[in-house]
Amino acid sequence: MCPFSLGQGGLSADIICFGIKVFLLIWIIFVPIAITARLEKIIKLLEQEVK
Repeated sequence: MCPFSLGQGGLSADIICFGIKVFLLIWIIFVPIAITARLEKIIKLLEQEVK
């Protein structure tokens, strides 16, 4: 039973559950990468400003 399907059964609930799991997996992988890349750019800019 999928905790995201709100008590619904059937194929549509399984599809929704699968979609949410895929979305969360992509979010967990790519969001930290994007945040890290942006922080690296900010750090480089600040280092150039200090020099």
